[in-house]
Amino acid sequence: MDFFDRQAAARKSSKLLVVFFVIGVLGIAVSVGLLASWGMMKMEAGYNPVMDTSIIYKVGGATLILILLGSLFKTMSLGAGGSAVARSLGGHRINPDSADIHERVLLNIVEEMSIACGIAVPEVYMLEDEHGINAFAAGRTTSDAVIGVTRGCVRRLTRDELQGVIAHEFSHILNGDMRLNLRLIGLLFGILMIALCGRAALHAMPRSSSRNKDDGKAQMVILLIGVALLIIGYLGVLMANLIKAAVSRQREFLADASAVQFTRNPQGIGGALKKIGGFAEGSKLSSHKAEEASHLFFSHGLKAAMFNAFATHPPIDERIRAIDPQWDGVYPGADYVFPLQGGENSPAAPGISSLAGTKASGEAHPAALGLAETIPVTGILDHVGEMKSGHVAHARQFHAFVSGALLAAARSELGSKALVLAMLLPEEEALREAGLKQLEQAGIHFDSHLRDPDCLDELAGLSPALKIPLIDLAIPSLRRMDQEEYEQFLALMNALIESDRQVDLFEFMLQRIVRRHLDIHFNRHKASEDRYKSVAVLVDEIAVLLSSLAGLSSEDPSSVDYAFAAGAAEIEPFIGGKLPFKQASVCGLQHIDDALGRVEHAIAPVKKIILQACGKAVVADGIIAPQEAELLRAIADALDCPVPPFVTME
Repeated sequence: MDFFDRQAAARKSSKLLVVFFVIGVLGIAVSVGLLASWGMMKMEAGYNPVMDTSIIYKVGGATLILILLGSLFKTMSLGAGGSAVARSLGGHRINPDSADIHERVLLNIVEEMSIACGIAVPEVYMLEDEHGINAFAAGRTTSDAVIGVTRGCVRRLTRDELQGVIAHEFSHILNGDMRLNLRLIGLLFGILMIALCGRAALHAMPRSSSRNKDDGKAQMVILLIGVALLIIGYLGVLMANLIKAAVSRQREFLADASAVQFTRNPQGIGGALKKIGGFAEGSKLSSHKAEEASHLFFSHGLKAAMFNAFATHPPIDERIRAIDPQWDGVYPGADYVFPLQGGENSPAAPGISSLAGTKASGEAHPAALGLAETIPVTGILDHVGEMKSGHVAHARQFHAFVSGALLAAARSELGSKALVLAMLLPEEEALREAGLKQLEQAGIHFDSHLRDPDCLDELAGLSPALKIPLIDLAIPSLRRMDQEEYEQFLALMNALIESDRQVDLFEFMLQRIVRRHLDIHFNRHKASEDRYKSVAVLVDEIAVLLSSLAGLSSEDPSSVDYAFAAGAAEIEPFIGGKLPFKQASVCGLQHIDDALGRVEHAIAPVKKIILQACGKAVVADGIIAPQEAELLRAIADALDCPVPPFVTME
């Protein structure tokens, strides 16, 4: 099952959930309508054995509206994405430049995983008051995803074990589970509204008993209705939780397996699960919001379910045996506490040693980090949404290779803005100095490291394959700007790009990556919706993309035609005709940007076809040059189809 199949499976599960939700809601609405009609019949002065159907329709309709409004309210409250979930659970955002040793190692691991799978670094939240071992990923897309971790998790696990947990959560990000999980929270809240109404009815009853016979009868009916609403509401919740559990459990097994694949270390995630089993606190959560978000977590954070059918996670022992078939069934203690200072023998030492970012000797060449010089034709779609241990090793090398000054700038709120804008400065020293003064006059602060000519020379000398991860590292810090600062930042970025009256490929990629991941955060752009379900409705956009890629691959007209034909062959069976070739005058970077703006709203199977066609156009000559590979990654990023760095695998 590839990335697109996993995405499609998540969408299928989401649609199935909606179907069951509709059935359940209709059943609840009818039940409440019948209950209201019965109550009115009992409260009438004379006994009437026939229920009033108009009451059934009116109350049932009102119930339906109440549930839908409840679900809509909850869904809208989660509009901020994963950060809204993290804050509701009591989490606080960890500053990207945090010096706390626990937080620093956690951030280091998250950064490694992000670079390894080719996505912007998500914001990281700490659930400070939670002492159980647990974590979660939440969000609608990779642009608003967050990773949340309990304090007990970072204190009780070694670095390898923590990496296994984070790899598990990144699997949920890549597999499309996050949007499904947020939808689950919204839908369940609507059903819970009925139970809340029943509880309100019981609380609203007068405390004193009435001597009036009719009043006593009315109170009894209200009591019965309140109890019945509670029963109906919680039966609905149980039904919804049953669906939630069925959807969630299988995806937990998949995420465990993916974590092993990513890290090539079954003892990492396996050790974390064993510690949960042997720890008195286990993975328990104290937040009153834990119930509605239980399916998001690494491990079941609630008390043991009465029946396994309602558990959102498989039993710990089953998950361990799936990873370690030779496990003896003994849970180790979890007395280990992460050291407050890293030492040579500390389990966290590998993460800490790479924080300094001491630049290795040698030139800043992609090969120094194991980046492939050429990519095989057959490997394009195999890379989408995939992450292997070689990618994680590459990410660790990146941390050690790039200078500490550049890494520190990427993690700093002020430094991140300066770093990204510095990537757009001219290489010529005189023009670069003029650009620096212009930025400093606009309030962009360059610290002593970034002002150092050697540091700027290093930044200018990095290939796009190394600059893009730096941009991804800077995204969390850039999110800390306010709206006005972001508008100013965009204006400065556009001014630098347009200063030489032309936009090169790297400038286009930088602008596209920054805006895609920040516009949603600053409410300048809504999350993409699956509007286009057919290749045929995107013919012009696809033609622009393929014509542009073919033109970039060669200056020889015959080679351009061949590259375009290779890509078009993937599209033409779906449109019933020839795909038109677009001339260079309508294939500029602005045209590519406009085309991607529409293509990003296609459903996953359509994106798969388009990306396959783009790949075939780029590799028509049998290889992908590094600059072509990075452009292809930029297109894939725009389609929310993350492609990890093309690295040589041992």
